[in-house]
Amino acid sequence: MSPDRSVLHLGLRRSPLEWRPEIDAAAELGHAVYVHSDSGLGHTGLPDDRVAAFTRAESAEDVAARALRQARDGGHEPAAVLCWGDRYVDVAARVAEALGLRGPSVAAATVCLDKSAQRRALEPHGLNPRWRSGTTADELKAAVGELGLPLIFKLAHSSGGRGSAVIDADTEPDELMKLTSLNYGDSAAFLVEELVDGSEHSVSGLVHGGEVVILAVSDKYLAPGELRTTTTVVPSALAPEQLDRVHEAAEAAVRAVGIKAGGFHVDLRHSSEGPVVLEIGARLGGDLINSHLVPLATDGATQPYRSLVETLADGELPRPAPFVTTAAMHLLPVPAGSDLLALLSRLAGHPAVRIAAEWPSPEDEVVVVVTAQDPDTIPAILDELRQRTDGDGTATGR
Repeated sequence: MSPDRSVLHLGLRRSPLEWRPEIDAAAELGHAVYVHSDSGLGHTGLPDDRVAAFTRAESAEDVAARALRQARDGGHEPAAVLCWGDRYVDVAARVAEALGLRGPSVAAATVCLDKSAQRRALEPHGLNPRWRSGTTADELKAAVGELGLPLIFKLAHSSGGRGSAVIDADTEPDELMKLTSLNYGDSAAFLVEELVDGSEHSVSGLVHGGEVVILAVSDKYLAPGELRTTTTVVPSALAPEQLDRVHEAAEAAVRAVGIKAGGFHVDLRHSSEGPVVLEIGARLGGDLINSHLVPLATDGATQPYRSLVETLADGELPRPAPFVTTAAMHLLPVPAGSDLLALLSRLAGHPAVRIAAEWPSPEDEVVVVVTAQDPDTIPAILDELRQRTDGDGTATGR
């Protein structure tokens, strides 16, 4: 590897627990790291000549030209373009194309940023729930009338469950339409989908040269009656034959949307009739799956962020490693009036806990806890962690 190569990151995830390991992975591989973002960059710790601001109003060609000029001024040649967050996927794909580097492809990025386009791509593969799309309240009412309840309302251009809601008999269509203001860009596009019963999972992997490598399948546990994930576990507890079907569905989804190179995540539900895809992202997913859970569960043998850089910069796909333990991420509410530092200290004192930290949430004040344990002990450990959030210190000896 040439020591003068560089990696460009576009955007930033909300939590440094996720973006810092990806920056570190590129640096450990010998690449100079540059970050361009439309949010504040002062907390990255990178020197001024390694960061730059950009806006989504700029053309990808202009962003690429500036990135190339900045890297060459520093004596580096761009080797890979990475991004955090779905709203950066199209820019990253176009910048990579302009620089002649590997990437998901502009066409795949465009499909992955439009959930209606994803549904159309998946239709021939039998991986969709019953669904309808639209842009008006009348189309929303018609979709509900045709599909029946219960349903899920989704924004066509968003990620992380932003703007999603369960539709029931009391739902006001006009209120749901207000959520479309959260779409990336100026769009009123939405989807209405059948609410599929079954367990929820996320598939993490890499693709290059026509080969798809699945690194992990995680199990997702949702808050009762909500669409919000509260616990994520790696590896999945699905039976081998169920896991095979999930792998097949994820690979079919990646091929259907046309991702050429780089990371991906496929979120799905495993119903009584088999896997149903919820969405596909042309990037590695969040929830600490790739930054912490997969490395923990494989005792460091699989490092998804490192493998992502190697795939994009060198075309080297990793081989999946066996899991040697179970790792989990738990989001726990912060009781009103709590001493946050004291709460984190109590949580960190549990023998199964590897990390306890603040977690940026647009909804509630929560903390994140990463644990490593035998899978059968997760319910008991989670109960103990919840007791430690009481704030009175009575559970500290558990």
